[in-house]
Amino acid sequence: MKRIAWVPLVVVLLASALVIGGQSAGQSQTKEFVVAAWGDPYEAGWRKSLVPAFEKKYGVKVVWVQGFSTQTLAKLRAQKDNPQIDVAMMDDGPHRQAVALGLVEKLDRSKLASAKELYDMAFEPNDMGISFGLAVYGLYYNTKAFADNKWAPPTSWTDLARPELKGKVTVHNIGNANGLYLLLALNKIAGGTDTNLDPGFARMKQLAPNVVTFDKFGETPTLIQQGQAVIGTWNIDRVANLAATGVPVQFVYPKEVAWGQKAVITVVKGRPTTDLAHKFVDMILSAEEQVNTAKFIFYGPVNRMAKLDPETAKSVVYGPEAMAQLTVANWEVINQKRPEWTERWNKEIEAR
Repeated sequence: MKRIAWVPLVVVLLASALVIGGQSAGQSQTKEFVVAAWGDPYEAGWRKSLVPAFEKKYGVKVVWVQGFSTQTLAKLRAQKDNPQIDVAMMDDGPHRQAVALGLVEKLDRSKLASAKELYDMAFEPNDMGISFGLAVYGLYYNTKAFADNKWAPPTSWTDLARPELKGKVTVHNIGNANGLYLLLALNKIAGGTDTNLDPGFARMKQLAPNVVTFDKFGETPTLIQQGQAVIGTWNIDRVANLAATGVPVQFVYPKEVAWGQKAVITVVKGRPTTDLAHKFVDMILSAEEQVNTAKFIFYGPVNRMAKLDPETAKSVVYGPEAMAQLTVANWEVINQKRPEWTERWNKEIEAR
């Protein structure tokens, strides 16, 4: 009797084990595709459209590795001999450094169906990466605070030094493109050159007493919402993201120079997923995802076929006329001199 009683139990246990084992095997077979890029609100925005669409179409799980562009570059350098990242998104400056360090795979345009729809500005030299979005770097200000105090809205980089704004200005650290672009703008206004930044540093020293923080860790939105900051350096996509939450902030194109920046996506060298990585690049470049990127991330589209609604169009760099307003920095000089400028900034500006 015992032997007869045990047979069904053994069958049940074996069947259960097979089911569980089958589920585990199925789950383990889902491939991971690793993307290194900025964190929220960027990751959250792409998880509304790009990520689920890619996962569904290609049967993969997208793993997002958050980081500023300089942090992503550092990860790529650290992993050079054993890369773990499939595609990386960075600002054009750090991206150019990645290219120089041999971390980037050359793109095959024949695998990018969307390439024929792109503005010329999207393409990187020798197809080492490609831009999928445009941003502009300038100023933000709190429209309510300015109206309440009857202050004139800002129009110039030099407005950051206005006496009534002392202790209410946020400036990003030079490690962030916003801080770098401020230094370059002040240097340009003061008569400096690409290689002589003495006039820019002099202007930064004059501005420093007005600054409540040199943002290194993303504290700008918190200071704005707390009312401690009413003006500062920022890029249009970040201003638009914050404004979308109901905060009364507005982006300003400074009259002297508005710095254009390309967000670049690159296929990481040395990974076995090159074909799949090209599919990811092609998807983010498609007209549909360009519209979604503009709507959810506030990057201006590089695909000519992307048609934006009027509200979104007001918040991004959109179309040839808007692109013509942008000045692109000389990254060959910047990347060579940036370590020297950073050391000087830390000693002369933030250490004061």
